[in-house]
Amino acid sequence: MRLTSLLQMIMLGTVWGSSYLLIRIAVDGIHPLMLVTVRLLLGASFLLTIIWMWNLTLPRDRTLWRHLLVMAVIGNVIPWSLISWAGQHIDSGLSAVLNSTTPLFTILFTVAAFQSERLTAARFTGVILGFAGVAVLTGADVTDLASANIQAQLAVVFSSFCYGLAFAYARRYVRSEPIVMAGSQILLAFLISAPLALIFGDPGGTELTIPIVLSALGLGLLPSGFAYILYYRLIRDVGATMASYATYLIPIVGLFLGWLILDEAIRAQSIAGVALILTGLAIATTLHRTQPAPIDLTDETPGDNPRESNAPSDSTQNRADER
Repeated sequence: MRLTSLLQMIMLGTVWGSSYLLIRIAVDGIHPLMLVTVRLLLGASFLLTIIWMWNLTLPRDRTLWRHLLVMAVIGNVIPWSLISWAGQHIDSGLSAVLNSTTPLFTILFTVAAFQSERLTAARFTGVILGFAGVAVLTGADVTDLASANIQAQLAVVFSSFCYGLAFAYARRYVRSEPIVMAGSQILLAFLISAPLALIFGDPGGTELTIPIVLSALGLGLLPSGFAYILYYRLIRDVGATMASYATYLIPIVGLFLGWLILDEAIRAQSIAGVALILTGLAIATTLHRTQPAPIDLTDETPGDNPRESNAPSDSTQNRADER
């Protein structure tokens, strides 16, 4: 890998990992539903502009639009709303770590629901370790469902569940130009989210400050727009599998930025949880990849982390994004 590609990979992981910090800052003055709508509007505007500049066209297949509608709901509107709401109650670093479990859910869905893959010993071991990391992070208090903190943690885990379902669904049903699919999907998500935000998003209660405005703008333009360009360039230069390794930086970057900017504590419990989750992901993906498998680049897109459109490669199965 060339130095420029390595730097782009670090930049991509940083952009994806920073989304949780930006959400945590923005929800201090913007209702979660309104924040999601602003993010979708900016992301769709950015991607549709790129589609126009590159002389690409939006899909005309009605069946494909129906699949993209499903993706918009389970891959954008629901998980982004849950993560934004959770940002009011838990640290941004914890959100980043919990959301890094998305590939584990993707594996479960591709194996159990869509039968697109088989459950190997490496995958099974990795999934068990990964969810053990979630158990370490949530602790024994996870049964206290009346606690806003626990509700927020479960909301982030459920957003990962939604992302995993979205990636598996896209892998099964969506095949087309990735950036066109991403732009179309986020446009649909905006059209769904906008009326909900106007009705339930308390637009009159918005309190804007410079940090909040900059966070909202950054959230819409960076993880939901610029990250796509970086990701596809990396796929072109170093391949889909290598490019997807940027996702391993997300929980690390999320924890570090939360500590650096918001003075969030990094506890031993968080480090242990991250270690278990990343070890599980490494076992479930890297060891599974020891047997050569064909790669179709039309399936490769990031998610919110980055996690927002077609399914990524088996090496991470991950964001969409927004994550």
